Amino acid sequence: MWHNFPKHDAWREVHLAHVESLGSQLWLRCNVCGHSLTPEPGAFAKEHHLDMGTLLLLIARRLKCRHCNERKAHCWPEPYGIGSRY
Repeated sequence: MWHNFPKHDAWREVHLAHVESLGSQLWLRCNVCGHSLTPEPGAFAKEHHLDMGTLLLLIARRLKCRHCNERKAHCWPEPYGIGSRY
């Protein structure tokens, strides 16, 4: 059976280093206008002076969309290669 919310809190503990160890990119997406970016975790951390242990949940709380200036965005590991790597 599919659940809308996970029954555990492991997703709250995902950090930049974990995403990088999976060889994945970040998926930053605005919930208002749909604008999205898929940066590399290491490059994102360096550009924003973040520690690689920074939780994605904390990053999501501080994101602000470049297009619509809203603060309603998510930061997830890229799910299935949606971003361009080249």
